[in-house]
Amino acid sequence: MYWIMILITRPKTEAKKLKTLLEDLGHRAHIDSLSKISFSGSKKNFYFKSIVLISSQQAAKIFIKNYLGPKNLPLVIVGNVSYHKLISSGFSNILYKAKDSSQILKYLKKEYSSLKNKYGNKLTYLTGSITNKKFITDLRKIGFEFEKKVIYKTNFKKSFAPATIALLKKNKIHICLLYSEQNARQFCELVRNKNLSKNCNNLLIVTISRSISDLMKKNGFINVKNSTYPSQQSLLNLLKRL
Repeated sequence: MYWIMILITRPKTEAKKLKTLLEDLGHRAHIDSLSKISFSGSKKNFYFKSIVLISSQQAAKIFIKNYLGPKNLPLVIVGNVSYHKLISSGFSNILYKAKDSSQILKYLKKEYSSLKNKYGNKLTYLTGSITNKKFITDLRKIGFEFEKKVIYKTNFKKSFAPATIALLKKNKIHICLLYSEQNARQFCELVRNKNLSKNCNNLLIVTISRSISDLMKKNGFINVKNSTYPSQQSLLNLLKRL
């Protein structure tokens, strides 16, 4: 029976959950987490008197764990997973849930005046040490008194695990999943550093967004696909159709 081996590059906790989902689909999965997340800050800094923007699952997880204030804090959220985590944790004032950063920008621009009148002119963006500079530039242009608050740090691996290198050299990995531009860049760098480009010629790269796919194509990967929507479920649906 033919089976597909899928490389998971997500942080360890998320990677283990994804591995189970892939195995339920009949695939084999190998985990090599290219980045590790560490908490940056302290609980005393988790009080806010503004609208708070959360655009990543990591930020949502750390916010839920460390925030000590009232649960009716006004929030704007990117992503279904973060949204449901916040709802299940009792947060009751989620102003908007966007599917991606582009949608959240459109919302904030359109509703700027009404949001300013109701909640004041301050917007706090909870993010990690690696950020999308264009997204932040666009946020600043809207007109809010903008604060970027780094609440976690992303540390990248300097090499693939030996088992990953061996699998790639033997062409036993068929698909690589990439969920962020940062991990995509790191994957490309590690492939170059270990002279694995030829071994990755037939590798199918499956990403969670068009921007990540475009990045991989610019780095010489030809066989690249992205999910219709920037969500894990959409990515899993794509894998089912392959």
